[in-house]
Amino acid sequence: MPVARLHAMQTPTMRGRIYLMGAGHGNPELLTAQAINILRTAEVVLHDDAVSAEILDLIPASTQVRNVHKLILQAGTLQEKVSSLLVSAAREGHQVVRLMANDPGQSALANEEAEALAQAGVKCELIPGVAVAVGTAAGANSR
Repeated sequence: MPVARLHAMQTPTMRGRIYLMGAGHGNPELLTAQAINILRTAEVVLHDDAVSAEILDLIPASTQVRNVHKLILQAGTLQEKVSSLLVSAAREGHQVVRLMANDPGQSALANEEAEALAQAGVKCELIPGVAVAVGTAAGANSR
């Protein structure tokens, strides 16, 4: 068997798409239009405990939604399990959102997840969930 063909059989083709997205301060009115569109078309959403119920309400009922912090109760590390779920769902061809309470561009956890996905050969896109300037101003005004 030619080497190129053998290599293609060993490396699964990535059909899905992964978005690492920030939920901001929890107010869905502060989410970007891009973030809302991605949430509404997601097939799988893995979210943090701290993501607000109002933002989770934007996700269609047909979407598979899972709170990843509940995985802590199982054996193994949380990060390995989350990465495994993300890679698996993307390889199955799903549009996947990893919804974080923090901005993924400034989160050590998001960087760790993006690195794990890259090592698995999975591309992901960072989506800020909130317009940073608007979110910062809203936080300052609420004090």
